[in-house]
Amino acid sequence: MCGAATRPHYSGTLRVEMRATPAAFDPAAADAAPLRSLVFETLVRLDEAGAPQPCLALSWRHDAAAKRWQFDLRPAVKFHDGSPLTAAAIALSLQAALPGVTIAATGDAVTVRSNHALSELLLELAHSGFVFARSTEGGLTGTGPFRLAAFEPGRHATLAANDDYWGGRPFLDAIDVQFGRVLRDQLTDLELGKSDVVELSPSDLRRASGHGRAVWSSAAVNLIALAFAPGRAEDPRLREALTLSIDRAAMHTVLLQKQGEISAALLPQWISGYAFAFATAPDLTRARTLANTLPLAGRTLTLAYDPSMRAARSLAERVAVNARDAGLVVEVSPQNPHADVRLLEVRLASLDPAQALAGIAVGLGLEEHAEPASTASPTALYESERKLLEGFRAIPLFQLPVLYGAAGRVRVYAPPITRLGDWRFDNVWLSGTAP
Repeated sequence: MCGAATRPHYSGTLRVEMRATPAAFDPAAADAAPLRSLVFETLVRLDEAGAPQPCLALSWRHDAAAKRWQFDLRPAVKFHDGSPLTAAAIALSLQAALPGVTIAATGDAVTVRSNHALSELLLELAHSGFVFARSTEGGLTGTGPFRLAAFEPGRHATLAANDDYWGGRPFLDAIDVQFGRVLRDQLTDLELGKSDVVELSPSDLRRASGHGRAVWSSAAVNLIALAFAPGRAEDPRLREALTLSIDRAAMHTVLLQKQGEISAALLPQWISGYAFAFATAPDLTRARTLANTLPLAGRTLTLAYDPSMRAARSLAERVAVNARDAGLVVEVSPQNPHADVRLLEVRLASLDPAQALAGIAVGLGLEEHAEPASTASPTALYESERKLLEGFRAIPLFQLPVLYGAAGRVRVYAPPITRLGDWRFDNVWLSGTAP
């Protein structure tokens, strides 16, 4: 992390690059993360330890059964267009997001009632799906430290400082975000002084950390996994043979520079507590036995990947090498819409394990096998995940952090990204006035 070598001051534009190409600036759009956290806010936010902290709600309390909650709102919060954020507007928005729960507004407080315990309500309300936005002629507006000043779908966005932010004006005047930048070009721009913050691949960490540049890391929030396309590779012996052929440890050491963690689970260990129970070691003997029971024509697979994904090509090619050792043929074909199996990167979207598991199931195309998301005990959650992995329709490989490289002029006094990888650039300032 960059240190506070100089006193914070107000000025400058932070230049940021990212791979995603959001078509709309919508808090519900996954590809609008993580910049949406700068514009839109929730009732509560989570600190680095995952504990709820005040945001739009100053305080909260509940009854002994956790069936009735009251949230006392922060006074005088305004949307970027100047209109006030009211308890009535919050109640209306929450009612639409929490069906089956009774929500009412009284003065500057919002009350949430349910016939069932709402033990995980704070985690749920900290999720990006519970941000508060207001529709205007120019689109959606929020209450955060920055407002959307310009947006060019798929190409560019400019965020301007919110001078009336309830938490105080951010140090930066603006944030300029370039979309659709491949990782290789991002790192080059950082080295040439054309960008201040870029996304990094694990293999680029050593190169990026030189010349006074800092590296920022989230928790392990990105699942790297193989997912079989519906109606493809229908023989479970083929899917299991591929699963057992993969040497995750070698890939982790060489291709990922030991970043993140090896995993055969959908949820990372830090959020589930049981990921270690899923075996990660290869079993080539068993894989070969299964492959030998297949007809020769049934031992070939096509594997697709997104070239913009971190280390995707190297990982896909290593899967093919491992499969060959088991007697399978995997043909690597980038962006092939008809491929049997795809290498995917799925972002963890919630700190509520049940909600997170449901989101991952959707991302991997396993939703028809998923149980409805609900608060669950670790044992029940483990059983839900185990059932999703039955039949080897998905093959988890790694849980990786989100990594960023920052230029030497970037200064922070608090973590600039959250545990989930969202941006907290209201904590950032720039030393000097020019790159």
